[in-house]
Amino acid sequence: MNVLAVLAAYIIFFSLLHSLTAARFFKEKAYQFIEPGAYRFLYTVVSGVTVLPILYLWYIGRSIYAPLYIIRFPFSLLAYVVMASGLYLLVKSLIFIDSLDFLGFNALFKKKHPTKSGGLITSGVYSITRHPLYLGGILILWTNLQMRSVDLLVTILFTLYFIAGGVLEERKLEEEFGDEYRRYKKNVSMLIPVKWMLGFIRG
Repeated sequence: MNVLAVLAAYIIFFSLLHSLTAARFFKEKAYQFIEPGAYRFLYTVVSGVTVLPILYLWYIGRSIYAPLYIIRFPFSLLAYVVMASGLYLLVKSLIFIDSLDFLGFNALFKKKHPTKSGGLITSGVYSITRHPLYLGGILILWTNLQMRSVDLLVTILFTLYFIAGGVLEERKLEEEFGDEYRRYKKNVSMLIPVKWMLGFIRG
């Protein structure tokens, strides 16, 4: 079995499935059969289950393939800084968006209407980049100290998926928030925080 080929095919399948079930038209169809409050939670469960084969194949691949390169001291120190920055973005973004809401628990237990947003978040890490969750994941993936071919495959495909997911997500947000989101896009970079860094340099 070619682990890389199977893994690549499954990641593409996972990405398409995840994007389809997150699309507004699909959710509106699903609401005819599933209560909206349960859909977000079910979406989270399905996502969690369907990602498991990726983790398994990735684990198998790491036991087969030798490292393409190894980041050693002192460059490993820089890699750890970048990795820590990615982890910081991940944690802070989950805190800002409310992890229980993100996982669908609030909607499931009627603590929040499942189809209504709590408002556009533009502060904290969301003032640095419009997609801190995605950027955090990308930074962590690319700072692997022992990059194997299977790691590189996962890193490239998920980076592309995060970028595509960000574009699709922004279309929905622009429909929902209109000019407010367009102003936000003008002031904050999508992924690489160029505008934030320029503002920081200028003081």
